[in-house]
Amino acid sequence: MHGPVDGRAPRLKRGRNRWIAVALTLLAAAGGGEVLATQYTQERIADSARRNLGLAAAPEVRVHGFPVSLQLARGVVTEADIDAAGVPADLDGRVLTVQDVAVHLRGVHRERDGGERADEAEVTATVAYDDLSAFYGVAIGRGEGDDRVAATARLPLLGQVTGSARIGVAAPDAVGLDDVRLPENVPPAARTLLERALERRTPLDRLPEGLALQSVAVTDHGIVARMSGHGVELRPRTA
Repeated sequence: MHGPVDGRAPRLKRGRNRWIAVALTLLAAAGGGEVLATQYTQERIADSARRNLGLAAAPEVRVHGFPVSLQLARGVVTEADIDAAGVPADLDGRVLTVQDVAVHLRGVHRERDGGERADEAEVTATVAYDDLSAFYGVAIGRGEGDDRVAATARLPLLGQVTGSARIGVAAPDAVGLDDVRLPENVPPAARTLLERALERRTPLDRLPEGLALQSVAVTDHGIVARMSGHGVELRPRTA
């Protein structure tokens, strides 16, 4: 006979199966712990962004890199993305809503006061034309090219008047309109009124502290501002 005579082979097989079962159990436990660590980190960053940026609801957060549990132990999250909607900005009591904000963070640290700070950050903020119109008090839409918007206003005796303005970086934390162009038949008083309405900075006050505006582009859906910075804190500039 060629089969085992002392039962050692079956015992070895059972022992090996037990070790495999233990290893699988440990892997499952580790995987479950990683899921919890990822969930905790995303909720932590989302809550910090909600509280410090004045959001009505927690934004969507995704953390990257594996394992997240090890990143937590080291105190630095490698990378994280935040997608927020309806971020408020204000200037002299006038509110401008930034419809969509996409934030990419690298090297995210937990601050002692419960806030978050990133070694590097890149932000894309989109402001819809309806919100720009409410802020400027005239109808704003897309103009010609990628740096001009159309502006339409109703003036006494003149009816509807449409012109255009160039939009761009007015300051590290503000978008501005200038180079206002109006039809030649617009009276001086009306021209002055429209120029004053348009030549105004659009604040980005409640975006994360430490960012600097890099560019502004005109799109079909609104203006898109791109910012970046180092040592960026998830708290508004006005705090």
